[in-house]
Amino acid sequence: MPLLPFYLPDSGKFVVTSSILFSKKAENVKKNPKVSLLFSNPEGSHAGKHAVLVQGIAHADDTDLDHGWEKYLSFWRKKEPYIDAYLAEREKFGWFWKRIVLHVEPKKIIAWKNGDTSRTPEEFGA
Repeated sequence: MPLLPFYLPDSGKFVVTSSILFSKKAENVKKNPKVSLLFSNPEGSHAGKHAVLVQGIAHADDTDLDHGWEKYLSFWRKKEPYIDAYLAEREKFGWFWKRIVLHVEPKKIIAWKNGDTSRTPEEFGA
C-alpha cells in the first residue's frame, strides 16, 4: 500500500502515518518490527530514477490517534499542499484523521542506480 513517508534528518529516522482504517500495518509492526520502505517511483519519491530500499526497525505509536501525527503536518504540506483542503473538512472524514504514527529506524539501505534492479545494488549500513 502506498504511504507518505517523511525523513527526519535530526534523528535519521523515517515517519509514516496511517489511518486507523488501515491499522493492519500497525498490528503487523507490533508483532514483527522489521520493515522495508521502497522508494521506486521517481515522481513520488524524489529519489530520481534510482530505486532505494530502506530496511529498518519500526515502532507503532498509537498513544494519541487524534493529534500525535500533527507534529508532522509541515512535512505533509510540503509533499501534498492540497492537504489543507481535506483538513478543513476534517469532521466529515473523522476516521481518516485518527492516525497511527510509525517511526522507522533505518538499519540498511540498498540502492539501485537508475532503478536498474538487474545490476548489483550499492549497500549502506545505517
